[in-house]
Amino acid sequence: MKMFSIALLFLVAEGVVSLECPAQKDAEVLILGAGMAGITAARTLHDSGITNIKILEANSKRIGGRMRNVSFMGVQVETGAYWIHEMPENPQTIGGPGVNPIWTLARDPSKCFAEVLKGNYTGESEYMDTNSTGNYNVVNAEPVIEEYNEIFFDKIFENDSDISVRDALRYEGWNPDTLLKQLVEWDKFDYSYATTTDRSSLPLLIAEYDQYKFEGESDFRVTDQRGYVSIVHCIAEPFSNKIELGAVVTSIDWNDECFCADVAGQGRVCGDYGITTFSIGVLQNFLENGRFNGTLSSRKIAAIENSRMGLYFPILVSFPSSFWNTETDYILRTDTRYGYYHALEPIGRGLPGSPAMCTVPLTGDEAKRVSSLTKNEIYNEIMDVMHLWYGSNIPNATDIEYYDWYNDEFYRGMFSNIPLNLTLEEKENLAVPEGRLYFSGEGVIVYSTGTVHAAYCSGIDSATDILEKKGLSERSTFLPKCEDGTTMPPSQTPSPTPTTTAPPSSAYSVGSTSLISLIIALFVASLFAAFH
Repeated sequence: MKMFSIALLFLVAEGVVSLECPAQKDAEVLILGAGMAGITAARTLHDSGITNIKILEANSKRIGGRMRNVSFMGVQVETGAYWIHEMPENPQTIGGPGVNPIWTLARDPSKCFAEVLKGNYTGESEYMDTNSTGNYNVVNAEPVIEEYNEIFFDKIFENDSDISVRDALRYEGWNPDTLLKQLVEWDKFDYSYATTTDRSSLPLLIAEYDQYKFEGESDFRVTDQRGYVSIVHCIAEPFSNKIELGAVVTSIDWNDECFCADVAGQGRVCGDYGITTFSIGVLQNFLENGRFNGTLSSRKIAAIENSRMGLYFPILVSFPSSFWNTETDYILRTDTRYGYYHALEPIGRGLPGSPAMCTVPLTGDEAKRVSSLTKNEIYNEIMDVMHLWYGSNIPNATDIEYYDWYNDEFYRGMFSNIPLNLTLEEKENLAVPEGRLYFSGEGVIVYSTGTVHAAYCSGIDSATDILEKKGLSERSTFLPKCEDGTTMPPSQTPSPTPTTTAPPSSAYSVGSTSLISLIIALFVASLFAAFH
């Protein structure tokens, strides 16, 4: 009798917390987030015949996710993503195999814009180091850059050890024993991954480079006054009425029949399928606070826990006049404090009126530190650095502008990277569905992590997987395709592993019941025992 009562206890507990799918759902597919991944997924579904979609966006004023532009000193400037990476060597190349689809959307007049998206082709750098008097001068960094590149591209990729990128570099002879060498390492690695080589995984770095890449290594900085986010608006145009702004999702639940999201102020919203485009930082927050109410596989939990958001903090600074070299794209300086205001990006020549304006980016620990400062404190730090860099006679900055992505609860950072504790298998598993829940966004893709086109391609992938589940095929003629190999095909997804539930704080998952549910279950079980 005792064993039967225990069995009943678990049966009742499961019954109390299991998700009941409504007979009338709110949409065929529910998409969480109206950034590039969510909007691209929605367009893929829409163009392929699934028009009953609903997109929940937490921001109450705008779509676009981490693509954000604001008015600053009379011009529109980007405070989030501002690069189109891996554009073709010939900028006139638009569409076709191997061409970054974001470049095609920005430059093909038959897609979004009769007048192509404006910006600057970047690549020219100027390195500065102190001389014997302590003043900064332009130096020839080419020998150091060549040494680093030879080791980075020609040697460490032959190393199959599960070690950090820094250990691999040092094993092959890279020794950053001068300030200039440290600056080159920061420029070539930290600048891209928003973290240091000692915190980054060599296997993930190699996997990223091994997978198919779009042709070209050039970068394009968007300065168009319509904003980089105008591409997202263009993609969303046919279904803009399906986007609900200010819809803050507090928890999600799913099973093999439906997907549901609890939305603050309006209750539960359900669909046949769900796609979350949350950043890695938000996924971790949901996991830590028990907001995944369905059953997650142990592999998925490990993948989320071991992932990391890169901390990147670009600060826009305006001056009455320019005192830097306006003909280069990056100006970099040495400092005895690693990561401390190493770079200045002149951006005025790409903006209307060519204002005296630049971006000063910080990464990693310095980005995290600055995110806790006031605007006035950041301003003072920048002016102290500029005086040290260019002398005391330069004019004071007229204003600064930035956005703190790290402390925004809807993002928790700028973009994801390749942390040391994350395995390749775990990284691949980030995109694997859990029942009716699909995962999308720049953070779940092995190739080109942290880029806008990674988010775009992952959105197409998730939508295509759902279409195939419903016996349909992807038929969008508007969206430029991502080439085979940019993401892992569904047939190559990791094999299933035994599942476990979300952490004990989860309120609805089986085996992780809330306190109230457990009390109800114990009460019913005791009644049963009393009458038997």
